[in-house]
Amino acid sequence: MIDIFGAQYRQQIQLNQKVQKSVLSGICSLIVLGASFGYFLYVMNEWWSSKILPKSTNIMKVENYSQIQYNEDSLFEFCYWKYSDMQIDPFRLQNNILTPIGIYFINGIPQKPFSLLNEIPIMSPYNTSLLSVDNLTLIQNSGFDNSLNYTTELMIVITSCNSTLLNSGYQCASDQEIQEFFKKSVNYISFWLNLKQYDPYSQKFQVVKKHYYLTFDSEISHQGQLILTQTQATIDHGILFSKYESQSYIYNAQLITSATSKQFWSTLFKQNTYLNLFIRLDPMSTDTQIVYPKLGEILAQVGSIMSMLMTIQYILRYYNEYMLEVDFVDKLLGFYYQDYLELKQSKDKLDLKLCKELIEQAKKKLVYTNIIYELSRIQLFLLHHFGRNQLFQAHQYAICAKEEIKSGKYCLAFDIATIPRVDRNREQTDQHFEKDDFSLLCKGKTNIIKNNEDLVRIQLDVVSASQKSLYN
Repeated sequence: MIDIFGAQYRQQIQLNQKVQKSVLSGICSLIVLGASFGYFLYVMNEWWSSKILPKSTNIMKVENYSQIQYNEDSLFEFCYWKYSDMQIDPFRLQNNILTPIGIYFINGIPQKPFSLLNEIPIMSPYNTSLLSVDNLTLIQNSGFDNSLNYTTELMIVITSCNSTLLNSGYQCASDQEIQEFFKKSVNYISFWLNLKQYDPYSQKFQVVKKHYYLTFDSEISHQGQLILTQTQATIDHGILFSKYESQSYIYNAQLITSATSKQFWSTLFKQNTYLNLFIRLDPMSTDTQIVYPKLGEILAQVGSIMSMLMTIQYILRYYNEYMLEVDFVDKLLGFYYQDYLELKQSKDKLDLKLCKELIEQAKKKLVYTNIIYELSRIQLFLLHHFGRNQLFQAHQYAICAKEEIKSGKYCLAFDIATIPRVDRNREQTDQHFEKDDFSLLCKGKTNIIKNNEDLVRIQLDVVSASQKSLYN
């Protein structure tokens, strides 16, 4: 029968002791178990608090089509860099000097411009208006697949005040104010690109602001291309089984700038421009796979460290085996030699030499095959001197725990006085050994006796006859 939970019987070395133990191995066991359990708690705490970094794989790929939308958050923000209190904000609504314009290019065709000025302005760190684009949509269709959406790019234009784009109640500044503005200050646009990065510790996406400074003046027009690199992140943060979460975001950008004349875009916008910035998606993107360690991996890590700590087990087990062997040898020699302990504790060289010889002989005597051999000699000795019938009757010997049932038919007990004596001078009929004598005293012989009642009756008659001969 298959039973993987079967228990093996272990003979006791001493009373209530089946395993050789020592103080040294006990102390080391406490140290190893304590260190292993402490390390287990440490690793589990690190894993539960997400301090064990996940496995991350980045694959660069080319996508013929991709898009990204920003409805609630802003991909970018910009403002006028005001480094002195004497400067004025050119993006103010009243007496406006510069008008930031956004214009989409769909499949290379410009769409209707729209103003980026807010009636309820948000203040920047420079105490100027902070501008952005709401509901931003960017698409790249480098494969020119007509079944998909066309390529959509955004152009941010800083131009002189455009009254047609101002809301009612607001007006442009005078030409003199515009000229004084360019003469009195160094003009910068502070541009923030809100990138996203995944934080493996908090398991959340964090916004990282990448800062650019864009210059403009009254003589030339600066233009640039902001190429955005997109990534598709797939995060597996399951404990036992996979649990995926996917999100697309912009994680990096490349800015390319150049300079042209102010009249370069005048044909399109019907007025001079000071700064033109194209924002578009890059066909090159990355596919990021982030896999957090599962519970099985953590337990395997703990197990590997524990196995290293348990290498000391071999040394301690060897130590306990050595102590067990020494203890057995001492007990064995103590059974045979009364002065063994004195001989062992003696410092005389001859005594030590004799003790060493005795120990070597005892080790040979404790060999399992030697024990069986000595038992075989005892059996053959008894067989030779007492005969086969006497040894065969030994299977019927038993001890009755209660005296009143000694003579009952269910307990075949024999007192020492009732065991028949053997005349050593009498010639025995069993002087030779047979093949079956090998298993004469084996446990299996009891089954033969139970299944053969006639044989039992004959044996009892022989015993009764022997008892009568003792009294006659």
